[in-house]
Amino acid sequence: MRSRAAADTSDAATAGAPELVRGERLAWTHAGRGPHVSISAPAVAARADGTPLLAWIAAEGEVNHLWVVAPGEKDAKPVRVDPPDLPVDALHQAPALAIGPQGEVYVTWSSVKPKPEGTLFASDLRLSRSLDGGRTFEPPLRVNEDRPISHSFDDLAVAGDGDVLVSWIDSRDGWNKAGTYVARVGDRGRRVDATEQLGSETCVCCRVAVGARGKRAAVLWRKDFPDQVRDMVLAASDDDGRTFTPAVRVNEDRWKMPACPHRGGAVGIDARGKIYAAWYTEGREGRPALLFATSTDGKTFGTPQRLDRSEGSIPDHVRLGVTADGRVLVVWEDSTAVRRRIVARASTDGGETFGPLEQLSSAMKAWSPALAVTSAGGFVVAWNEEEFPVTRSVLQPIEVRGARP
Repeated sequence: MRSRAAADTSDAATAGAPELVRGERLAWTHAGRGPHVSISAPAVAARADGTPLLAWIAAEGEVNHLWVVAPGEKDAKPVRVDPPDLPVDALHQAPALAIGPQGEVYVTWSSVKPKPEGTLFASDLRLSRSLDGGRTFEPPLRVNEDRPISHSFDDLAVAGDGDVLVSWIDSRDGWNKAGTYVARVGDRGRRVDATEQLGSETCVCCRVAVGARGKRAAVLWRKDFPDQVRDMVLAASDDDGRTFTPAVRVNEDRWKMPACPHRGGAVGIDARGKIYAAWYTEGREGRPALLFATSTDGKTFGTPQRLDRSEGSIPDHVRLGVTADGRVLVVWEDSTAVRRRIVARASTDGGETFGPLEQLSSAMKAWSPALAVTSAGGFVVAWNEEEFPVTRSVLQPIEVRGARP
């Protein structure tokens, strides 16, 4: 008998299965060649007209800088976001990128900060804003206001009223007491109005995920439960992120892990307020799996589906996009010791069933996918890939077609 964590992985019937229609693929080749290219995972968003934006962090000697570009524009040139006195802290995660209702471009990142004696890490969480579609960026806002510790593994979303929700992990209560925090930033990204701790015993290096649509918002993260169990929890809001419900466990995976696995989840919301979550786990049996579940109220989740077909590979770095009408695209990195590829599955019925797995990348080494929903109800997927000696970021527009049942 299969466990809940190994729920049905069969593909939807061919007739009526979602169709992934791919648009013109774009690519941005990064400076440097071969082993001399050091970049973060990408972040992606789409302007109101559908133009994709790409963001990444790149090492230049011993300093890291954050860049944004619109690869499809004629004579596109990357814009550096971090000012001269505030270089980026590290490459260990991608920046977070989102578009506001008036076309504002928001990006979060961590800036370097002097480390007090006895402190292992210290950084400030920054929110940068562009009012011209990502062509120029204003001086960044510091989101956190506490002592010099690490503020990282962040994500952001724009609430229904236009305010920005930024969530992250920090250890202001002690290095062994990591917590998940959320800030509400008003005035089109210029003022932190409130900061709230959503949870404690947070897994210290698993990136937080934030989603918002209409009045509803949700924050998803991995919690370090007693006996080294590391399962996903979620806190929801029905008032544009002003208040959140207590965090609930998404599923009883019971994954025991003696250290942080560096693997977060992904979350999305449709126009009805239904919450969609996807995450990596190895469950009680220690088998890699990519799970997906939904909730109508943010308090209870249905039995999860397993989305991957991994036998001898790892389904890693999951990303999730949900349109207003409940079309779902889930992408992830499927990796072995030799090959790394980007794959996807889609749903047109609110995540009840999924179509067959499709490979999006073509290079032998493709990694770290990112995903955004367009204002027209489509998707754009980005990832990094290497075809020696060149490293590039690829952007693939996708429409998920198929009538809802």
